[in-house]
Amino acid sequence: MRSSRQLTTKKLVLTSMFTAVICIMSQIVIPLQPIPFSLSLLAIFLTGALLEPKYAFLATLAYLLLGAFGLPVFAGFKGGIQALTGMTGGYIVAYPIMSFITSLTYQISSKIKSHSSLKKILHIVIPAFGMTFSLFICYLIGTLWFSHVADTTIAYGLSVCVVPFLAFDLIKIVIAIGLAAILRKALYNINID
Repeated sequence: MRSSRQLTTKKLVLTSMFTAVICIMSQIVIPLQPIPFSLSLLAIFLTGALLEPKYAFLATLAYLLLGAFGLPVFAGFKGGIQALTGMTGGYIVAYPIMSFITSLTYQISSKIKSHSSLKKILHIVIPAFGMTFSLFICYLIGTLWFSHVADTTIAYGLSVCVVPFLAFDLIKIVIAIGLAAILRKALYNINID
């Protein structure tokens, strides 16, 4: 019973910690218009890579709720419901889905039993696919929302909200995969009494 409680405590502490990581990394911003360049997606990818699906989703949902209730946790120290209903709100609302998909693909890759060299490749390829797919979901939801709120075409939304960020977001995926491999070992050796 005690070890089960300790495990739950550890998961909740890690969930809270990743909510804080998302809040902090979202403030590392290059202010571009209409969408700022920030490290929030890197934090979302790391959250998905390092937490179980349920906890990754909850950590990211907590981030959204903190921002919705007015805490300045969104990029550029923005907060409030207007940040979620504004032009960039669709991208932010996609974050819990992104972290969940990323976490799910890590969980799938960890259950693969195969030869060691193939297993190592799949441990990179499957999460990379998950992160890329979740990024596509973010772009889809965000661009549709942007086009609706800004009353523009989807092509224009893609040209200003996706194309300038695509290469940087793919680099974030590469960084997240590398960091996750290092951090996973460190995080799961933490003892919480």
